[in-house]
Amino acid sequence: MIRLFVVLLGLVLVASAAEESTTLRVVTWNLQWFPGGRNGASKADQDRQIVLIREEIRKINPDILLLQEVGSAGALEETLKPLGPEWKVAIVSQFKDGNFISGQQVAIAAKIPAEAVWAESWDRGWAGAPRGYAYASFVVGKKRLAVYCIHLKSNLGNPPANTSKREDAMEQLLGHVATGRDRVPKPDAVIIGGDFNTDDPDTPAGQSPGERTFGMLRKAGFRWSFDWVDHKNRITCPGKGRYPDACFDQLFTKGLGNSIAIVVPAIGSDHLPVLIAVSIP
Repeated sequence: MIRLFVVLLGLVLVASAAEESTTLRVVTWNLQWFPGGRNGASKADQDRQIVLIREEIRKINPDILLLQEVGSAGALEETLKPLGPEWKVAIVSQFKDGNFISGQQVAIAAKIPAEAVWAESWDRGWAGAPRGYAYASFVVGKKRLAVYCIHLKSNLGNPPANTSKREDAMEQLLGHVATGRDRVPKPDAVIIGGDFNTDDPDTPAGQSPGERTFGMLRKAGFRWSFDWVDHKNRITCPGKGRYPDACFDQLFTKGLGNSIAIVVPAIGSDHLPVLIAVSIP
């Protein structure tokens, strides 16, 4: 009888521990010149893409969204508002392209309130990386989750220079992760996601051999959520013209175990969304 009581008590404790954990669905998605799908899109095209993106988000049902190529905070708010009052735009960057605000910003939105948010352009580093990062901190239960959204240099132009710009940006980002800019307490877990414009250089599909972007993240203790996933099953940017199928959209995690990402079928952008489910005890 005592042994049975101990077994039952153990089951109760295990069940309680499971109930205390929180599972979050985190998605990164490049929205392709949102709203409209191209630079200078008509109002009709903007409205059309807003509806498409909204319905895809409704289907995916994420808790946190990391978005790239967002040109309008108002359009993003218009997209999310019909999905429920819990949805809030946490941060939209204001990076400049020359003297003007760029039409391709990064943004974080969520169904849970953000504790702290900010966005910063990269410093004038050794390679002149474009854009910057957006940050949001969330308190989930008794844990603090830090989320970074990035959009690294594209592959247009000189390949070695593009690689250097991505590496420059990643060096700066990991410096921010290490210090938190001394603005918030140290997080218990971190997610870095966005359009990296590069794949793992150590795989046959790697298009930038020798690039250190992934290696720097791994050295800093981050785990790639596409580890062990075949290239054919992680195409986030389907091939077009002279450009082959590519896996450019990534999620790296630290302190969240071995979450495996999946590419979600969707319309509305030339990129596909990437989803992970993370459990926070």
